[in-house]
Amino acid sequence: MNQLVLPFLSLVTEAELHRNPTVKAEHAASGRALSGLMLTYPVHQAADILFCKGNLVPVGKDNLPHVELTRTIARRFNDRHGHTFTEPEALVTDTPEIPGLDGRKMSKSYRNAIALSMTEDETAAVIRRARTDDDRRITYDPGRRPGVSGLLSIAALCSGSTPETMAEQLGDAGGGALKRIVTDTVNAFLAPHRQRRSELAAEAGLADRVLRAGNHGARG
Repeated sequence: MNQLVLPFLSLVTEAELHRNPTVKAEHAASGRALSGLMLTYPVHQAADILFCKGNLVPVGKDNLPHVELTRTIARRFNDRHGHTFTEPEALVTDTPEIPGLDGRKMSKSYRNAIALSMTEDETAAVIRRARTDDDRRITYDPGRRPGVSGLLSIAALCSGSTPETMAEQLGDAGGGALKRIVTDTVNAFLAPHRQRRSELAAEAGLADRVLRAGNHGARG
């Protein structure tokens, strides 16, 4: 896979890499100078996808520009060297962007994420630390109340409701009640995942076997 990165870099311009909105967002969130690795990360992703002839890529909304760049690289490589790669298609779910605890997209870079590896108590702790505001009336207003709205979106996503409905149900209950609702709905939603994760973790050697099988399939 790494052997493809260098020829792929020759197929894109610096301007195209700088225009990638995900790279720009990650750069802004980091507060540091843009590294060469971050700038070229979408090209590394293209190599990840194309080396195993991937043709369907499940992604969130923020990764759509990466898939588009991958398609561009595949097309340019084929034009230069003959048909080698299929241009992959993006597969976006009904939830293309997961809201974070502060109303922005959920991301480790923003430190607003609920990790799937968290326990129920750890999940409750990060939700308690989420920033809301002093208005006891719970309303869904992403522009004016990003923290409250982010929490409402998470609860709605995990319960199959809507943020507006959740806000109406909470009314004047305040931020504490909102956080309790979010904690309960997230923990209930993740309970089957946590149970399955625990079962898989107890199976000795499973991860190594899965990795070997995946490597074998990719090389095939």
